[in-house]
Amino acid sequence: MQGDYTLIDADLSGLWLQPGFVEGIVADRKQFATLAEAYRHIFRRNLEYAILLWNGLPVRLSYQDDLSAMADNLIAMLHAVQRPEATSGISYSFQTPNVQTLWQIETDPEIITIEGFWRQLAGHYEEALNQVGMIRMPRLAFLCEWKLLLKQFIQAIADAEAVLTRPEAREQLQTLHRLEAGIPSRGRFYQY
Repeated sequence: MQGDYTLIDADLSGLWLQPGFVEGIVADRKQFATLAEAYRHIFRRNLEYAILLWNGLPVRLSYQDDLSAMADNLIAMLHAVQRPEATSGISYSFQTPNVQTLWQIETDPEIITIEGFWRQLAGHYEEALNQVGMIRMPRLAFLCEWKLLLKQFIQAIADAEAVLTRPEAREQLQTLHRLEAGIPSRGRFYQY
């Protein structure tokens, strides 16, 4: 029996992402200064959530409220993780209406380690997440978990025929395209 629990624990450890079904995108050709503004508008009709499993504990992310607010730092974080050189002590803060967390990241060519400090969550179970606050997993597996969500972000801009007015936002979209193209496969739940 003990072996079964070890298998389950190992199976749940790490970070796993289950994006939702994106719906309700309207090709209204609006202009936006930032990606966050664009996603807040584009995802306004989406009723599904993405679920982030942090060492087996679920964190629900709204496309309109949470993922749109996370977009800038998420792209910056994934860009840093995708580079082959080792990094140490880089912090990324995610401040959304439903989630407030700080991730301290270290990478080497093979492994990513993230220490998460959860400050606020809808449902108020920050303490449980802080008790299992560290993630350590293969760097490539971590990146693969984000591929489908990145593809959704790219497709949403195209489907909405959104225009980004600031050069910084257009460069960020190009970074998003390069990130997604550089990740070889989808994450754990989407291998096919």
